[in-house]
Amino acid sequence: MTEFGDSEDPSDRIAASSEEAKSAWQATIEDMNGMADELAEQGWTTTAIAAEDTAPNPPDSEDAERFGFIHVIPDNRATEFTAAFDRGHGAGGGFQEYEVYRSEAADRAFQVTVMYDEPSANVILLAGNYDLRKADALATAARKRGEIYTHVQTLDQTVLGSFKHESWEHFFPE
Repeated sequence: MTEFGDSEDPSDRIAASSEEAKSAWQATIEDMNGMADELAEQGWTTTAIAAEDTAPNPPDSEDAERFGFIHVIPDNRATEFTAAFDRGHGAGGGFQEYEVYRSEAADRAFQVTVMYDEPSANVILLAGNYDLRKADALATAARKRGEIYTHVQTLDQTVLGSFKHESWEHFFPE
């Protein structure tokens, strides 16, 4: 027992936080895959991808043109994503409808963004997670602008597609 404050070793807290984040990420991916299965049963063509990295990108960052969430997906999923993105935009709809499912654990946000293109019966689901402390500037900018974007790219920064969302509240409910 320590005299001053925590009796818990800081490395134990970090390990517990890491385990909590791993568990939350796994649950997010499972939820995304479950949603994709349900949508497929309803007749939607689904593409579900878990991002390798997700970064909240405020407009005052180095890449101010790409304000919003930047999802980096695996190279081996780029063709699949691009085909789904093109199907949606080719049908004239362009993914106008979307939903965001979000939870928080271990100072991180875990979310599944679901973009629908009704004319092509096409839906893209993206799972991502990010450090909540790095999202404040993006949340502030989204509130001011009244919109937010989702960008998808590969690790080499090849842009695969972007989605405009007219409402930011789903991404930052609090």
